Amino acid sequence: MKSFTKHKQSQESIARMVELFFAPFHMKHCRELTEGYFNVAYEICLDNGKEVILKIAPLKEMRVMTYEKNIMFAEVEAMKRVRQAGGIPVPAVIGYDDSCTICASPYFFMEKLEGRSLHAEKGSLTADQIADIYTEVGRINRKINEINCPCFGYPGQRAFQGEAWFPVFQKMLEAGIEDACNGNVDLKIPIDRLRSRLQEDKGIFEEVTQPRLVHWDCWDGNIFVKDGQVEGIIDWERSLWGDPLMEVGFRMYADNTCFLQGYGRTGLTEGEWRRALWYDIYLLILVSLECAYRKYETLDTYNWATGLLEEQFRKV
Repeated sequence: MKSFTKHKQSQESIARMVELFFAPFHMKHCRELTEGYFNVAYEICLDNGKEVILKIAPLKEMRVMTYEKNIMFAEVEAMKRVRQAGGIPVPAVIGYDDSCTICASPYFFMEKLEGRSLHAEKGSLTADQIADIYTEVGRINRKINEINCPCFGYPGQRAFQGEAWFPVFQKMLEAGIEDACNGNVDLKIPIDRLRSRLQEDKGIFEEVTQPRLVHWDCWDGNIFVKDGQVEGIIDWERSLWGDPLMEVGFRMYADNTCFLQGYGRTGLTEGEWRRALWYDIYLLILVSLECAYRKYETLDTYNWATGLLEEQFRKV
């Protein structure tokens, strides 16, 4: 995927990063991985035969959406918390460097999984295998959401953290609206009405009292499978401390039957249903901005997201 935010590196620069963490071993060869949308990633083979993954954040001066600031810190923090909790398949973080000396952006190395993404493998799997994978993802996601966090909000941004969920979520939503204004993006919904409806629903957010770890991006591209089974969950960069109903498996515009079965949920209360709807709206606002901020080659993502945003907004 071509994206304006990808900070690609020369072979010489990558070799220096490798030497910092893996000396006396050296890079034998590397190749760029192209499925991602935000960071640039490389598969590295060392001269001792070991293979690792390198992820590099955008340049700090690059214009990104508010929620994307310092998200590599959030990713590394989440992966370490998950590994410490145990029982959740996640690659190990091998090294993290945010000094911006060797590279002008933060970067980290992680363990390489052997399988491929569900997005890439889906065509070769049976319907039963796919259903089993989504059920297992539901079980895994529940374990992720059982991890307690110190407060609500974005892990890498103190300005978006707090003890109560509603003011934090409200601030996150407002940041998305401001990013739309700054990027001259028409969200195609009435913003004043959006704000008033959110304020009317304040009470349903007050039901959320314990901040939980939320992966928030557990779609097919971030579910790695091997031999028809879940091998690991990757791309934790958008993880946050919030309400588990923000997870992809709870999105109201998709059929998540198998996920919910694995998660152990048979349905949602009225308050949970409305919160999930608000998280639809928040996510779709952010996806609507991607074409403008990342300079995608087409407006397909914008058209899909704003069309669904209008549809979901009518329900609140």
